[in-house]
Amino acid sequence: KRGNWPGKRDPGVKEHGTAQPGGPTPGCALFTDVSLNPRLKLGMGACLVVPAVFLQRSYQDIERSEIARRIVVREFKDTSSTKLEVQTVVWALDEYRNSQPASGPEKLHVYTDSQCVAGLLTRRTRLERTGFLSTRTHSQIKNAALYRTFYELSDELGFEVIKVSGHTRTSSRDTVDHVFSMIDKEVRKALKRHLCTRSNR
Repeated sequence: KRGNWPGKRDPGVKEHGTAQPGGPTPGCALFTDVSLNPRLKLGMGACLVVPAVFLQRSYQDIERSEIARRIVVREFKDTSSTKLEVQTVVWALDEYRNSQPASGPEKLHVYTDSQCVAGLLTRRTRLERTGFLSTRTHSQIKNAALYRTFYELSDELGFEVIKVSGHTRTSSRDTVDHVFSMIDKEVRKALKRHLCTRSNR
């Protein structure tokens, strides 16, 4: 790992870029992103936690190094693209929970470009009603254990999920998009470094 962590409402999901009321945004923002080598089934998950007010800064005022030193990265083995996305957000949420003071967690906004993660809260009622079983095969769906953990963390932390477009034109990006782009580059670099280290052993 590298980077440092900073010191209940109904959960929801929304698209980044929708209009929000004015005034400071309380709580924290948690970003997650991944990079995967499908052949090796090996991936890196990255997360970043910043105060929500950090995102009110102009992106021109945020240096890449300021983001890079806050990012925490973890390796995941025997994984796939969807599994890695959920593994990373579950790990990041668990780390966030453990970093919070005894007085309880702050309001949390989770930013992701994963369609699966962004849709989990919406899918919860149906998944729990069917016991996380496939309606076609009647066997447990893939990643069921991860989904259950995600929902447990949702109940405890009451976070809001915000869907970010993973790849946007530079000219149309705002602060959230630029921060996410920096995380994307850092996690790709982390995977590349890790694979180079493996090949040199």
